[in-house]
Amino acid sequence: MITLRELVKLAKEKSPFYAELYKDISLSTDNLLECLPIIEQEKFWQANTIANDRPNRLLTGPLTSGIIFKSGGTSGNPKFSIFTKKEWNDFTSIFGRGMARYNLSPDDKVANLFYAGNLYASFLFIMKSIEAMPFPVLNFPMAGNMPFEEVLSTICEFKINVLAGVPTSLINLATVLQGNTRFQHASELISKILFGGESLFPEQLAFLQKTFPGARINSIGYASVDGGHLGFFDQQCKNNEHKVFSESIMEIIDENGKVIERPYEKGRAIYTNLSRVLMPIIRYPVGDCAMWTEEASGQKKERKFQLLGRSEEGARIGPVTINRDDIAEILRNFKFKEKIANFQIVIDRRAGLDVLILNFAISDYSIDKNSFISEFKKIFYLERPMYLNEVEKKNIAHLEIEFVNPENLTVNQRTGKVKLVVDRRF
Repeated sequence: MITLRELVKLAKEKSPFYAELYKDISLSTDNLLECLPIIEQEKFWQANTIANDRPNRLLTGPLTSGIIFKSGGTSGNPKFSIFTKKEWNDFTSIFGRGMARYNLSPDDKVANLFYAGNLYASFLFIMKSIEAMPFPVLNFPMAGNMPFEEVLSTICEFKINVLAGVPTSLINLATVLQGNTRFQHASELISKILFGGESLFPEQLAFLQKTFPGARINSIGYASVDGGHLGFFDQQCKNNEHKVFSESIMEIIDENGKVIERPYEKGRAIYTNLSRVLMPIIRYPVGDCAMWTEEASGQKKERKFQLLGRSEEGARIGPVTINRDDIAEILRNFKFKEKIANFQIVIDRRAGLDVLILNFAISDYSIDKNSFISEFKKIFYLERPMYLNEVEKKNIAHLEIEFVNPENLTVNQRTGKVKLVVDRRF
């Protein structure tokens, strides 16, 4: 871990992106953090290209060893998050220590049901974080695509007591268990259920509690592959609450860019990672809204905050992340693009499933709406195959498209500005 001033100095000297962004910033200024501009995600990811015809403008050094994960984007414009070997070790070690605070205990047996492969981070991240814990834990690397009957059989055979995975996988496993008397003993063995990657909604919590009546159910922790270790869960946290890791800086910012210090005021979560230098993460919007749930004390280390749904940067539909610039990328070459005045991402929940709704504000109602919808969905599912895969598994609902007048887009009641993302689930 390095200091903020050291990180900014290195980024300004070694990264063309940050050199331009911080060209008017003096490293000797007081309150350096608040003087730094908040990252614009679209520009950040445009600078972080690995295309042969465009040099990378974000990284502070050559890409020689370490690990690379996919962090969303479309098939034509993927986003990649890059860690050196040391940074990857630091990331997982820090998160592992966070899990050791409350989530796991010595001699726990953990079924890792997170997604694996396709450059996804979650499975490897949790596995390596468990390995980094300061006491013995037995790791069962099953992954989310293992047949659920095999998962249940393994739970019974080895007397596994902990499930770890995204809520979608956990609910599906519970559904199989409820319909299979052969493995009912599994429900008695599970004492802890640790979820991550998406929110756990009240009806999902109730279903898991019914299926695993002896299990304590809570967040495994808060992290993102693009940002890093965002927060840990301990016994003082309620649902959707976490505490800030001391190796990072978490801010909550209002719509005018001002830092919120008082508890219970909603704003955007803005994150600075003090252990990543190859791909610096400095005042980066993590894509969630949050509020502090306790007063600041001392240097504000390990302060508790609550997540309040997605912010303006994007949407999380089940286990799938869709950013606003992913949609903008599709629209760039869309044949109806000239008819679109604006668009808004809406996330809702129906019949127990997350649904993504795109509200298109159109200027010409004479367009062929059926052709528009058909063509857009075809491109969308081609660019984001994971979304369609999750629809086919009945984990999330099909994409919905609605046409509205520009003045009917949802706006911020105080400022009158159009909300880029509307999360109706919270």
